[in-house]
Parts: sequence; structure tokens; C-alpha cells
Amino acid sequence: MRNRLVSNAVKITCKNKSAYIILLIIAIIAGILMQLLPPQILRSIIDNNVSKGIYEGVLKLSYYYLLAVVLGGAADFMREYMMAILGQDILLNIRLNMAKKLSRLPISYFSNKAVGEIMSQFTSDVDAVGTLFTSGLIGLLSDGLKAVGILISIYILSPELALCMLILIPIIYLITKFFKSNTFKAQMESRRAVAHINGFVQEIFNGTRTIKIFGMEDQSISDFQNPLHQNLQAVNKTSTLNSIFPCLMQILRAIIIAITVIIAAPTDLGALGISIGSVAAAVDLISRMFAPIEAIAIEFQTIQEALSGLERINEFHREQEEIRVEPLLNKKVSEPLSISVESLTFAYEEGKNIVKDISFDIEPGTKVALVGRTGAGKSTILNLVAGLYKPDQGSIKIGEFDPFEMPTNIRRRTIGIVPQSFPIYDGTIRDAITLYDESITEEEVIAAAKIVGLHEDIIKLPKGYDTVIGEGEIKLSYGQYQLLTLACALVCNPPILLLDEVTSGLDSITEGKVFKALEEVSKDRTILTISHRISGIIDADKVIMLEQGRIVETGTPKELAGKDGWYAKYNQIEKLGWRM
Repeated sequence: MRNRLVSNAVKITCKNKSAYIILLIIAIIAGILMQLLPPQILRSIIDNNVSKGIYEGVLKLSYYYLLAVVLGGAADFMREYMMAILGQDILLNIRLNMAKKLSRLPISYFSNKAVGEIMSQFTSDVDAVGTLFTSGLIGLLSDGLKAVGILISIYILSPELALCMLILIPIIYLITKFFKSNTFKAQMESRRAVAHINGFVQEIFNGTRTIKIFGMEDQSISDFQNPLHQNLQAVNKTSTLNSIFPCLMQILRAIIIAITVIIAAPTDLGALGISIGSVAAAVDLISRMFAPIEAIAIEFQTIQEALSGLERINEFHREQEEIRVEPLLNKKVSEPLSISVESLTFAYEEGKNIVKDISFDIEPGTKVALVGRTGAGKSTILNLVAGLYKPDQGSIKIGEFDPFEMPTNIRRRTIGIVPQSFPIYDGTIRDAITLYDESITEEEVIAAAKIVGLHEDIIKLPKGYDTVIGEGEIKLSYGQYQLLTLACALVCNPPILLLDEVTSGLDSITEGKVFKALEEVSKDRTILTISHRISGIIDADKVIMLEQGRIVETGTPKELAGKDGWYAKYNQIEKLGWRM
């Protein structure tokens, strides 16, 4: 539903875009014309009326002058309004394309990138790029045309005066060039600093409990001062440049107006051969010309800021996408399915293999447990079987499919994954189970909740399955969240279940509920579970012992218990009260 709403919004926006662009062009042209009319009306009033003592018609011309100013303001308002609408449309499409890009990135990107930095790219950097189109490029074009139009009007009054005005162009260019390069560098530094602050705040937020428990508040505040200081330096540098530039433009405008009045001071018809009214019109035009020039200067700074944000967005779009070959298949997956792992090798970083030449087979409808100490490679194998990563060497098959290239239209109905910790989304309990999949029926949701023993708890909540959970809403217990995760994995009735330490951190009563639920759903399902404790093995048909990314022992629990091997030693250590 959310995707349909976004799609409809995009269609509506695109439909009206042409009309908005036409209105914007009309507003820009009208604004330019209304800038040129008042000085000409002023010249007519002075030369034809005031200087000759003829006051008939002055009131009418004054009304025209006022009308031109009002229409000019209305045109500028329409221009800003149209630019805002078009800018928001551009922002929507930029964020939508970034979201699409994000969905195509490999899981390793999220592991190596701070959440705060990603958020900064989606928010402040995109907002900065939005100004490129709302008050940057379009404003620069509009104000540039205004300046050209005013220059032509000055030329009509006096070619010599227009030539003098042209001398300003290289001066303004050199000043702008200097501030352009320095402002761009300062804006890039500021954006990097903001990204570091966002990342640091996110880390503090996630680690608040740990910080409180160990009394590290002062240390956190001390560490936080480093990115704050970097940001302060960058902002101060940017603010200094932004403060100096307009002042230079103001001084330059005052100098030019003073020189114009001096050289055009009337002697008979004036030193430049123009009338008093033309002098007044020229001064008015020069004043009006410097307004768009100052705006152009500010827009250059806006463009520099936007370019720094655009560069960071381009960096995001240059991230290597995950390449998956996913043929669309509509045939039903055969049940039950087998899992075959052959000569599997994988490393998160080049040269540091986590899994080393591992091979094993899981027959359809059997339960296999991967057991080993932390860092033995259990979770990595589970992630590879789930298709989150592509093996560096070797192959994995779920039935006839490579899980990494398994079509998305059958993935969720083939593999159910129960992670060790449950991500809490803002939404209802129904949303948490279906993950917004509208093809899942109410009956399937209730059936999954009943299987895991959570249905009775849910119907006791204020709104049952429509109860909102998440930040600032009703919170469930840790055990209930774990059961909710299991319900989410089972709701599509997948033939394969992948379990990642599902009983870790649970009390004995909730652990019993989870075991009972798994016993209920394990019939005719292929289950691969991982545990670092022998006691955490869930009624496994086969146990695979891992050590430093290699298989060191394989067999049934009964077989391994009778041998003097890894399994037996682990079991003895656990019985003595040690935890691995």
C-alpha cells in the first residue's frame, strides 16, 4: 500500500510538472519586464512632467509605476512558488531513487557504514541538492536574465554608461571565483562534519544502556566534542565567507551609483548627453541591476553548498550494487527441500577467510545444528545459506536453487529466518508478522501466532493484532518479541527454517514455549540452527561442530556423545558450568 501511495504521488506530480514549468517561465519573463518598466515610467515623469512643470497625467503614471511594482512582486512570488513545487518534486524523485539504490546494495554496505552517515545523505545532503533547483540554478537563470535586461535598458539610455557597467563583469567574476572555490571547500568540510555528528549521535543512542551502566557519560561527551569542534570550524569558515561576500557587493554598488551620478551630472543635457529623467532612470536601473547580481552571488554560494551535497549523493550512487540473477518463476517450490553446501569459502575482508572449504548436506525434513564457539563461523554460514552473501568459492543449493540468486517472488515462501534479535518496526503486530505483505491473509497471521503460542497474549492487548508496537508505543517482552519473530518466519509456511540462537537470552518458561513451537513446526521441514551451547541444540538429527571456520566433527548427538571428540568435550565443559 505504501508503495502504491508513493507511485500515485509520483504520477500526479509528473502529470502537473509541464504546467508548473510553463507557469514558471511566464513568471520569470513577467518578472523581468516588470523590473524594466518602473525606471522608464520614472524617466517619463521627470522629463515630460516634473522638469516642465506639467503635472497633468502624473497621477496616472504614478498608478502605472505602482502597478508595475505590484505585478513584479506577484511575478516573483509566482516564480518562488513554482520553484518550490518543482523542487519538492525533484527531492521526492531523488530520495525515491536513493531508496531504490539502497535496496540493491549488498548487506556488507550496511555492516561497514554508520547509520547516521546514511541518514545524513538521505536528509541534509538531499535538502542541500533541493536548493540547487529551488533557489540555485533557476534563480541564477532568472536573475541573470534580469541583469541582462537591465543592462540593455541602460544601453538604450546611454551606451557609454552601459560600457562602464560592463567593466564590473570581470571584477564580479574574479570576486565570485575566489569565493566559489573557498566556499565549496568549506561546505564539503561542513557536510563531512555533520555526517560524523549524526553517526556519533546514533552510536550514543544505541549504546545508552552500556554508557549508563559503566558510567561513561563524561567520556562520551568528551569524545563528542571532536566532531562538534570540526563542524564549528567548518561552519565558522563558511559563515565568514558568506558574510564578507554580500558586503563587497554592497560597497561595489554604492561606488558605481556614486560614479554614475558624478559623470552623468547634468550640464545642459548632462555630461553623457542624457536628460535628468534618464539619470534618475539609470540610477534606478543600476540599483535594480545590483539586486540580481547580489542574488547571483548568494545563489553561487547556494550552488556550492548543493554541489557538496550532490557529490556525497554521487558517492552513494557509485557504491557497488549487488548483482543477482533472479529469473522470475511461478512454479511452486517442491516440499520438503534439501540443503547442499559444497567446498564453501567466504571472507568479509580479502585474505581473512571466516569459512574455509566447508561441505555438508542436509536431507529434506531433517534438523541440523551448527555448534561452535563465538567466531567459529556459524552465523556466516547461516547468512550464506539465507542468500545474504555470495560465496567467494564453492556453492550452496536449496533444492535446485542458489539462495543468493533465488527469485524474490518465492524467497520468503521458501526460507523462514529467525534472527537472534528482533528488529522492532513502528507498526501493528500484524505488520510485524506480515512485514506489509498484503498477500498474507488474516487467517495465516492468526495461525502463525497460534503455532508459536502468542495468540492468547495478542488478543489481550488493547487492539489485538492492530495494537501498535515500536518506539513510544506498547512494548512486548523480549520473549514475546522472539516468538513474534518466529511467527513472522512461519506465516508463509516455508519448507526451510534457519534459526540463529533463538533461545539466547530467554528465561526457562519462554524457552520452553519456543522449543514447543519449534517441535510443532519442525514436521516435514528442513531446519538449520546454530548455537554456541550444546544445551541450545533443538532436537537435532545431526550436529556439525565448527572451529575457526572449519568442520571438525559431524554426527548425531548420540554418536558424538559416545566419542572422545569436540562434542563430548564441549558437553563436559558445559556440565561443569562453563559457557563458551
